[in-house]
Amino acid sequence: MIEVKLKLEKNRGMWCARGCDAFGEVIRSSLKLPDTAAESEAYRELGLFEAKIVANGGHKLGGARSSVLTCDDLIELYLERGVSQGDLIKVKTVGNYWGRIPVAKVDESAMLEWERSMITRGLKGSTIKRYGTALKAIINYGCKSKKLLPIELPTIGMDSEARVLNISNDDRDGILGCMERDEFWFFTALAYTGARPKELINVRRKDVDLKKQRITLRSYKGKNGMVMSRTIPYSSAVAEVINELLSMFDTDRDDYLFRMLDGTPWANFKDSTKAMSYRLYRAAKSAGYEFGVESGITLYAFRHTFGTNAGNSSELNPFTLSSYMGHKNIQTTKDNYFHGGVEDADMLVKGLG
Repeated sequence: MIEVKLKLEKNRGMWCARGCDAFGEVIRSSLKLPDTAAESEAYRELGLFEAKIVANGGHKLGGARSSVLTCDDLIELYLERGVSQGDLIKVKTVGNYWGRIPVAKVDESAMLEWERSMITRGLKGSTIKRYGTALKAIINYGCKSKKLLPIELPTIGMDSEARVLNISNDDRDGILGCMERDEFWFFTALAYTGARPKELINVRRKDVDLKKQRITLRSYKGKNGMVMSRTIPYSSAVAEVINELLSMFDTDRDDYLFRMLDGTPWANFKDSTKAMSYRLYRAAKSAGYEFGVESGITLYAFRHTFGTNAGNSSELNPFTLSSYMGHKNIQTTKDNYFHGGVEDADMLVKGLG
């Protein structure tokens, strides 16, 4: 905990606080209470004054040498430990609004005011919730790092509607048939694992267990953006892809698995998910399909198709699928993928046909 050393004294007819902040800076400040007031009242004011210093990160208040702890300071701490590209965009958005605001002023009313401003600008409830979650992660991490008391903040925004994207097997095969071989490898694995695109892009040779036919996927969906990993079995369709990749490229354990025909890993692209999304758009257009959310053909549609087909199976329970898909909350699995048809089962989906 932050240690602020203050004592009570009288000076020029006023009760005053004297001592040092948590960083050794000298504090001499009037409590704005005449020394004729009761000592008990003076100690109460001293306690309130000390609490303000603690809330300011242990830095003294006011004066030329003081340093007010701002949200920018906590954001810098949050970025130092590493965030994904997607989280970086959210953090920058949060910083644009909160950056110079003192941490001591971050409270429920300030956060609700921020929510109202975003609603006025026409942001969707799901977007507002993502930004709110990012702010809470920044504040929580920063307060722990600075040994500050945690700040209770409300949840703003709302969950997005369940996404029921579904590419039929015939449509999927038609699109895959219009792809180059290196694109075919990636999107086949995407269709038959239900992985997040970025998870698959970042798979390395060491993440594949050929003997047990298992693959380890990693994402930044954990608490405060920390890495989460899960190991899942893969089907024969994915096994064929992996074997072909390993036969074509001489890769070390730490090398990326999925790559272009010239050997360049997809992960080397500055925005690798955008690069894969463009290749899907190009193949869909060649196959005679519209690309986009309205048509149901997007990069994430492969993951959602896998999840929806599995959720509609009577051979699967939500807990198994939630673990397989890498969801932190089983309710996410139920809301997005279980649209009816679940009875009594304990087996993971065997394939998409």
